[in-house]
Amino acid sequence: MIEIAALLGVASVAFGLAYYLRVPAVPFLLIAGVALGFSGLIAEQDFVEDVLILAVTLLLFIAGTDLSVRRVGDYRRVALQIGIVQFFLLGAMGIGAAILLGYVIEDALYLALALAASSTLIVIRLLAKRRQMFEPFGRATTGVLLVQDLLIILLIPVATRLPEGWLAAALGVGGTLLLVGLAAIMVRWVAPYLLQRLELDTESLLLVILSVLFVFMGIAWAIQVPLISAAFLAGVSLSGFPISSLVHGELRPISDFFTAVFFTALGTVIVVPGVEGLWHAVVFALVVIVVTPPLVTLIAERAGLTARSSLESGLLLSQTSEFSLVVGLQGLVLGQISQDLFTIIALTTVLTMIVTPIISSESVLWYLMKFHPLRTRGRPDKPPKDHILLLGGGETVLPLLETLLLSGHEVLVVDEDPGTVSNLRDEGVSCMRGDAGDPKVLKAAGADQARIIISTLARPRPIRPVYAIAGDTPVLVRVFEEDEEASVREMGGIPISFSQAAAEEFFAWFDKEIGAPDQKKEPA
Repeated sequence: MIEIAALLGVASVAFGLAYYLRVPAVPFLLIAGVALGFSGLIAEQDFVEDVLILAVTLLLFIAGTDLSVRRVGDYRRVALQIGIVQFFLLGAMGIGAAILLGYVIEDALYLALALAASSTLIVIRLLAKRRQMFEPFGRATTGVLLVQDLLIILLIPVATRLPEGWLAAALGVGGTLLLVGLAAIMVRWVAPYLLQRLELDTESLLLVILSVLFVFMGIAWAIQVPLISAAFLAGVSLSGFPISSLVHGELRPISDFFTAVFFTALGTVIVVPGVEGLWHAVVFALVVIVVTPPLVTLIAERAGLTARSSLESGLLLSQTSEFSLVVGLQGLVLGQISQDLFTIIALTTVLTMIVTPIISSESVLWYLMKFHPLRTRGRPDKPPKDHILLLGGGETVLPLLETLLLSGHEVLVVDEDPGTVSNLRDEGVSCMRGDAGDPKVLKAAGADQARIIISTLARPRPIRPVYAIAGDTPVLVRVFEEDEEASVREMGGIPISFSQAAAEEFFAWFDKEIGAPDQKKEPA
């Protein structure tokens, strides 16, 4: 009882401190766990291992509910390509790096499996927070996570049961495939039936959700499949819309609790590494962070995503997975790896998880875009006049662009994404690559001589230079939130809410105020 109270108390303090300072909670939780381990209050190693398994089981169950195949949509092919290539290439590089650092082949294989997949918990939270779940690269990234998680749960039985012989490993893989099939049946038929035919109140719905989890884990126990794999697949079986939303509504409140408990308990298992161990963790983290972005960018762009979307996917996937900790924990419990090796795996995972939100930020993304090697920026020989300046040329802008061109207007598109610019130029659209908030780019694009400026940026960035340069030229800005609308009005722009009604209002306003191409603006 004392151990439970100590663990929960320390986790609460660390989580509260991180929330107060508005910084990631994971480092504080781990440090608190390490301190708790040294305090001597946690005397039973079995207790910690039980807590870790319980917490990660529920976290993987919740993570699985976010990985719907239907959500991936038309991006299944690109997700499959990225997921498989990244998984096996990073795994191979992990083996190579481990051998160069002097690890035996058994330990190298565990390290390779720990480096191969990206974190579902981290990536999904970032996509949801940034409202990018249903953008093209968000769908593709979700598919990549699903592919990699399925690969790793198929390989966990191989890693843990191979010492018993190839037959035992094969039976483990076969049992996992059986659960995968059961999850597919649940998604396709059983879960929709439960939602449509059963009128459940909150308590009954929670009971049904937990029953699905217990059924999967019971089958896994009977056929000797890792229970954590069963928990993840149980979540996947409930990932179809709208039942996944109901699951989140019931389980999300306890997600933060078990996250705090998991990382605090993990800290009690981690031994303080020496200089060599810390160096090895940094090397493995660098392998993931340095290799993943260019690799994913290359594959995704060749598969049809824009350069910006491809790079953003690569940056988001640049961390190891919670399954890395699961793999290490399984090896530690079974006595197949040492506590020092588990510490290196845990530190590598934590380092990459901490770095990912930083390197995937918009400022880092646009900075890296400047070094895209495949295309040049290209600018007009002289600034155009009496044209429509369109800031942003992504997929959602194509209907507007097509309408403007068919109406006979001269349009110049400014976009930072080299892939978007290249594709539009191939279609004969006048384009210029550059930052829509850069005064030099705006002047080169003739912002001060345009008939109208339209900003269609998916996530509007500060574009104050536009208003200063535009003068009396109307500046229309697509917005998504009320606070964005107020900000645009304050700066002198015209906010256009992203809805069908607003689109119809916009075109009516456009026809009245701008008119046909032969109607010139009257001088002020």
